[in-house]
Amino acid sequence: MMSRVSMPPIERRTVRYPIDRRTALRGGLLAGAAVVGATAAGVGLTGCDSSPSPETLLAETLVPLVRSARADESTARALVSVEPAYATALGVVADQRAQHARALREEIIRLDQEVAATLDRPTTPGTASTSPTGAPPAAPSLARLRTDLDSAAGQARGVALTAGGYASGVTGSVAAAVTSMREVQLA
Repeated sequence: MMSRVSMPPIERRTVRYPIDRRTALRGGLLAGAAVVGATAAGVGLTGCDSSPSPETLLAETLVPLVRSARADESTARALVSVEPAYATALGVVADQRAQHARALREEIIRLDQEVAATLDRPTTPGTASTSPTGAPPAAPSLARLRTDLDSAAGQARGVALTAGGYASGVTGSVAAAVTSMREVQLA
C-alpha cells in the first residue's frame, strides 16, 4: 500500500496595491488616449492605401475568361447552321460555354461587385463590329472556334495555377472542360 505524504497547506496571500482614485483615472485616460491614437493612426494608414484588394485583383483576372466564354458560346451557336455535321457538338459547346460564363460571373460577383458591374460593358468601343485593323470581323469558322477554345483553355489553366481556393477549382474545371470540348466534341 502506498503511503500518503502529507503536505502543509498552501498559504494564500492577497496582495493589495494601493491605488487611489486619481491614479486610476489617470491610467484610464492614458489607455483611452492610446486606443484613440492607435485607431486614428490605423485609419490614416488604411485610408492612404488605395491599392486593390486581392479579391479585386482575382476578380479582374476572371473577367477575360467570362468574355471569352460568351464569345465562344456565340460563335458555336452561329456555326450550328453553317456546319450541320457538327451541329450537335456545337450545341454542346455553346451550352457548356454559357455555363462557364455563368459560373465565372458568379465567382466575380462574390469576389467584387464593382468588377462584376464591368462585365456587361464592351472592352473597347467599336470592337464588336470591327477588327483591330478596322475591317469587319471574319465569318465564324470551325477552325477559328477550335483556336479560340485552345486559347481559352490555356488562359483558364494559367489562372487556375495562380489563383487559390474556389476560383482555382472553377478555372481548372473550365480549362479541363474546354480542352475536352476541343479534343473530343470538335475533333
